[in-house]
Amino acid sequence: MLFDLQSPRRRRVVRITFGALAAVFAISFVFLGVGTGGGGFSLSDLFGGGGGTSGASAFEDDINAAQDKLATHPNDTAALAELVTLHYQAGTSEVQVDQDTGQQTLTSDGKQQFEESVDAWSKYLKQSGDQAARGPASIAYQAYFALAQADFSDAVRSTSATEQLQGLQATLADLKGAGGAQRVVAISQPTVPNWTKVAEAFYLAGATDDAQGAMTEATKVDAKAGAKLQQQLKSSQQQGERFTQAVDQLTKQQQQIQSSGAPAGGGAAGAGGAGNPLSGLGTGGLSGGAP
Repeated sequence: MLFDLQSPRRRRVVRITFGALAAVFAISFVFLGVGTGGGGFSLSDLFGGGGGTSGASAFEDDINAAQDKLATHPNDTAALAELVTLHYQAGTSEVQVDQDTGQQTLTSDGKQQFEESVDAWSKYLKQSGDQAARGPASIAYQAYFALAQADFSDAVRSTSATEQLQGLQATLADLKGAGGAQRVVAISQPTVPNWTKVAEAFYLAGATDDAQGAMTEATKVDAKAGAKLQQQLKSSQQQGERFTQAVDQLTKQQQQIQSSGAPAGGGAAGAGGAGNPLSGLGTGGLSGGAP
């Protein structure tokens, strides 16, 4: 059941909520450099300027070869690690560029490739355990952030409040996955920047305990630098809290409507002439453009 957006008060709450979320990601992904270790996170950086003309098909033979290995040896960690990288590379090649604005957007095929990359990572991690290598973990970290971009963009473009909520929940899950993958990197190479990236991702995902644990590890590496992280990441923590609070609020609204049996308002579009509550927000914060 969709949210009842016929109430002016509810429409106002949703607009404010998603407006705040757009600002959160504009700050987090652009100014804080989440996903790149402080250098800014944009589609152009991630995808190398738009990918090749052949797209994901250029990687098809190598992907099939790795999958054939797994068909014979399902626990082959080398083949799984290879798939993490191959699917990620295929995803980076699937970008569409708007000829008028120059804005880059990920295609649905590209998003699927990133999903398959993190799926291969999950299987690899299950088989490798404590022996997981830093290389595939680093690739998975980037793939998770690419998915966070894509899922947030889907939420913004959706005309259904239910789909908007699902997109935001998926974004949080992606950010948590990024934190987990980067933690493998930080354990293998314990530096303050590596642990900082772990804490940033977890803070944005609303996983405060995991973020605090990463900050503790950073302090063990360099007590002076680690002591500064609390202030440095304060905005990330606050943004993550607002993000999860917004998701919780929208979830409760949906549950209240379902329990009351009130008629759905037809989704975000067409509810009392309000239109999509996310319209006009864009996805600049996630695509790396100027907010």
